[in-house]
Amino acid sequence: MMTTLSIEKNLQTLYLGILGRAADPDGFHYWLEQIESGSVDMDGVSAFMLQSEEFQARRIELSELEDNEWINEVYQSLFAREAETEGIEYWSEQASAGLSPQALLQALIGGASPTDAEALEAYASIANFYSSSVDADSYDAERPLVQDGFRSNEQLYQDLEALDAIYDTLSLEQVGESLEGRPLYSATVGEGARQLMIVTQQHGDEPTGTEAAMHFLEWLSGDSEAAQALREQVTLTVMPRVNPDGFERWEGLVAGELDPETTIDPRRNSEDIDLNRTWDSSEVIDASLIPETTAVRQVVEAIQPELILDYHNQNNYINESGKLDTMSVLWPTNDDVDPTITATAQQAAVAISQGLDDFDYGYLSLFPGGDTPQIARNGIAIDGVPTLLIEQRGLEELSLKALEGLELDFDAVSSAIVLEGVLSMLGVVEAMGQNSFDSIDPALATLIPERGERIEFDEIYAEEIEWAGEGEESHQGEIVAGLDTLMESTPIIGTSQPLHQELLVA
Repeated sequence: MMTTLSIEKNLQTLYLGILGRAADPDGFHYWLEQIESGSVDMDGVSAFMLQSEEFQARRIELSELEDNEWINEVYQSLFAREAETEGIEYWSEQASAGLSPQALLQALIGGASPTDAEALEAYASIANFYSSSVDADSYDAERPLVQDGFRSNEQLYQDLEALDAIYDTLSLEQVGESLEGRPLYSATVGEGARQLMIVTQQHGDEPTGTEAAMHFLEWLSGDSEAAQALREQVTLTVMPRVNPDGFERWEGLVAGELDPETTIDPRRNSEDIDLNRTWDSSEVIDASLIPETTAVRQVVEAIQPELILDYHNQNNYINESGKLDTMSVLWPTNDDVDPTITATAQQAAVAISQGLDDFDYGYLSLFPGGDTPQIARNGIAIDGVPTLLIEQRGLEELSLKALEGLELDFDAVSSAIVLEGVLSMLGVVEAMGQNSFDSIDPALATLIPERGERIEFDEIYAEEIEWAGEGEESHQGEIVAGLDTLMESTPIIGTSQPLHQELLVA
């Protein structure tokens, strides 16, 4: 599934591939104006960059690397992954035969496999967001753009404790334990009258919402004028990864340490219960079997949020334009939900749509959910709290890695999905903090297009992907950029602070 990139993203591919960085704001806007005016085309920009002192210095550095390691560096710059053995051999032969740097770059990009082409778009999208959002003084050419995998449970707990130690604006509380004794945390930022709650990873194999929530927590806790202003209006409470036991199993399956045939589905808790089927208050479920749900309920009762955002991952769906949906949302649909509760969740869906306007990646759609009261979106809403479901792409890839040994570097795409999650959270908090939330017309949510048709992973990528034990992947090239592009690094944690011109919040 190849993608035609915009002018902006194509320009970013040149910066990433030739100079090994996202475009600096001044250079980005200069070349964009030159291209749009017809003064130069992409080949002209490429030729100029290849003649620059910056590229010549980088070329010398790469040439000094041993064992054709320069090819790995180029792959990382373009695709945020290691080159496969065949790729190293092929491109080293091409370079030895006299292939020019410009021709090499064009061949790498032009010959990108479907997964690399997808990574290219993700990387370029995040780089484009960064270049368009950061000011010249804050721009950092060394900032990594792709997040490497997902936090382990231990790293998540360390990062939460570090955030608590660093920021007086954040308070951390252990509010329960999972069945296997892992801590369940609640992190709160802000002192505003408006109460928002975010819950992530009810299903252990759906981790991107947790990553987004951690990045957003750190930014909102920080010293920027935007964060300070929002904290005065909004109080945010986050419960990240409420199914840590399931995630632990997912990691074990991916590492090949557990047998899929004998391991409880990482989607479920350790009593083999789907936590997102435990929200009907009229049903009696032994609380000892679902301490994770109990912990969330207790926090909801304690803080009485006016809105809950519930983050998940979903399979792949292709829309009418032939593109993959990256986020799907849905408000309560049970008939017992008060219409005003439903309207608030619909307003949140619109706020998310608005929050994603500045990110040229992915597609927002409407999740086709049912009316069962057992799921959080309906059950919590029946109890009086508006709840919006947010489903992001990635479940199939993550499940295949765990259950069938899929060998796929998904970091580029997952980083873009995480950034999408951050911006969705920001969209809601901005609307609440700037007093525009209540004026949103809930009916606008019904204009969000319906989710596309299910498409299997194998159908998307055909014969490209190798499986564990069957050999190596044979991808060639794609440009990827990731979440840390958006973030300012924090020395202790390495989560981050978004630079989106103070996230465009005054």
